[in-house]
Amino acid sequence: MASLGQNDPCHCGSGREYTKCCLDHDSGFAFQVEGAKKEWEKRVILELYDEYAYILRERRLGLKACAIALTDSDSFWAQWNPTTRVILFSRKLIENHSWFRVLSILRHEMTHQLVDESCVPGSVKYKPHGEQFRIACGILGVPEEYRGATACLQSANLDWRSERRDDIIEKLLEKVRKLLSLATSSNEHEALLAMNKVRELYAKYNLDEAEGSRKQRFAHLVITHGKKRVEAHQSRITSILVEHFFVQVLTTKIFDAKSLERHAGIEIIGARENVMMAEYVYHFLIQQTDYLVSEIAKTKPLSRIQRKSYKLGILAGFSEKLREPERARNVKDSVSPDDTESGLIKLALARFHKDPALDQYLNNVYPRISSGRGGSQYVDGLAFSQGQSIGRTITLNKAVSGSDESRGHLLNE
Repeated sequence: MASLGQNDPCHCGSGREYTKCCLDHDSGFAFQVEGAKKEWEKRVILELYDEYAYILRERRLGLKACAIALTDSDSFWAQWNPTTRVILFSRKLIENHSWFRVLSILRHEMTHQLVDESCVPGSVKYKPHGEQFRIACGILGVPEEYRGATACLQSANLDWRSERRDDIIEKLLEKVRKLLSLATSSNEHEALLAMNKVRELYAKYNLDEAEGSRKQRFAHLVITHGKKRVEAHQSRITSILVEHFFVQVLTTKIFDAKSLERHAGIEIIGARENVMMAEYVYHFLIQQTDYLVSEIAKTKPLSRIQRKSYKLGILAGFSEKLREPERARNVKDSVSPDDTESGLIKLALARFHKDPALDQYLNNVYPRISSGRGGSQYVDGLAFSQGQSIGRTITLNKAVSGSDESRGHLLNE
């Protein structure tokens, strides 16, 4: 392909010489890129100021005014500078991590500001991450995994799921992985036993944790689908998680720094092992409902209402199945009712739903939490009923159709 010479006309059709014209093009393009970068940075900083102001209102705090800016630093994620009264955020943090992590680190840095404005530097009580900082984290509602000193270090891994776990937890997760693999059995009875054994393991783990002296470490995990609203079947899955899988779930609006838009988010909160399981179940059920409805759609056309109704019916059937784990037991077993998986799971769930530690933690992090109920859903009765029958056959296992779209860290390690 021949190259353009300096005196040849530019390909833009202007008739001007190539060299001079393209210099104008290049400078114009560079100006546009720089302008877009400045506009992106402006929007992000304004969003951070809004979040900062919201936290002050939420916590009824009167911190002195400060500035917020972005930096290209590789040495920290964010930093509060008491001399210049600036909270600096690494651009890499904004570009590469979820907004929930950004906000958690914002609260971390606001905690430093609160301590600096409350204590005298150099005093006996004053330590950057000492007792005063720990108390201030409670005042600011800093999520638990962001209260340590490593939360502000660039080298820190912000994904708690990748952290090294103790032997008890690792053994639990390894048993769960093996059981979920067994749950692919074509024998419905064996598959159901495997699924219920997984739930029994988690029930026993939660009962042991509740009765033990070890302090539970709570974690947050936010799932977004890049949409403005949570779909009806996604909301139904969250209710299944709360009812059966030892977590609490909130729906929220969360800023996306890439699109500069606010998206609907689903936030799962609980003990780390429970959150990992709930994350897996959420993606598994999303994949299952999409797959099963797509199979039905191959045999007959489906309207939007019918698709929604099938999905809600499938999830209703699956939830019913989870309420009756004793069906998986061999009728010849001479075991008292209190010793069945059903009794163990029901006991663990009943205690979980009255867990004062998690309630206190949620009240601290989200003092103005709302428990509003969603509106009623119009469904196609026949499609819902047929989906319900299909849902009763679902067993927790790896994703179907040869593609593992379950996401999450429970199996993908």
